[in-house]
Amino acid sequence: MNRQYAIARTYGKAIFKEAVETKESTEVYQELLKLRDVYLQVPDLGEILTDDRLSGYEKVNIIKDLEKNFSDTVAKFIHTVYDYGRMNEFPEIIDSFEELYYEHYGIVLVDVTTAVALTMDQRHELEEKLARQFSANKVILRPRLDTKIMGGVIVESEHRVIDQSVRTQLENLHAELLQD
Repeated sequence: MNRQYAIARTYGKAIFKEAVETKESTEVYQELLKLRDVYLQVPDLGEILTDDRLSGYEKVNIIKDLEKNFSDTVAKFIHTVYDYGRMNEFPEIIDSFEELYYEHYGIVLVDVTTAVALTMDQRHELEEKLARQFSANKVILRPRLDTKIMGGVIVESEHRVIDQSVRTQLENLHAELLQD
């Protein structure tokens, strides 16, 4: 396990534990998603708040501006992460929190690759089917398009792959015919 992952995991566990104890896990999760968006909009934010480009006073002002957009729990956590010089690791901390949140609530992320976009009805049907198959309370699909699979679907989740693509079926049929 690399050091950065271990640090992110430690901080993620800390905020998750606090959120569960205060019965604010869903609210904290939603706020951390907003914070992730801030990091996506300002990709250098973590580095700026960690390195020596700005004075301490300038950094504190940015942190105060950031904190006022969040609940007391998340604001205090932002301040703690800042105090320990880990602002550049916040995206990974949020990822760690998200993993714990999903695990706690029985949510499974599933990457679904298709040759054409799924309709909303197809998505809902697939979510329900996969939730039963993975014994999950909820499945969140992350759709991907890949015309090379020709049709069918490839499902990837939790280190499992279910490949029901036309391409793979044709390759398997071809291999079978060559064996005879």
